[in-house]
Amino acid sequence: MKTTWNIIHKEISNPTNKNNIKSLRINNHIVYNQINIANEFNNYFLNIAESIRNKRINEKEEDASPLQYLFEYFNQPFKDISWSYTSSKEINKIIDLLKSKNSSGYDEIITKIIKISKPFIISPIINICNKVLALS
Repeated sequence: MKTTWNIIHKEISNPTNKNNIKSLRINNHIVYNQINIANEFNNYFLNIAESIRNKRINEKEEDASPLQYLFEYFNQPFKDISWSYTSSKEINKIIDLLKSKNSSGYDEIITKIIKISKPFIISPIINICNKVLALS
């Protein structure tokens, strides 16, 4: 959340954006009027979804099922992926790299609690991670 708000504040507080579009080629004419440029972008983004939909209908991809699409475009088998199991050293390093904050994520567990309880939770975390990797 903090990063999101930092980005929002950065964008709002920067009135002189260096990425302004000065001109745009529309129908082989260069347009400098900012209102016309904005309207052209607006029209493009309003119509792009319909354009893509019409293109798909013309290509008759809509009739194909998702499985048919996968078989057609991904007909070669994927290479086997082998995972190495995690270790206590790796999990320790990850927990140590967490920033000690009072804010929490979706799980409502603050990182300070995770760091304090590390000796008690590291074994179950390693077990869970290795079981997940074994399923792959």
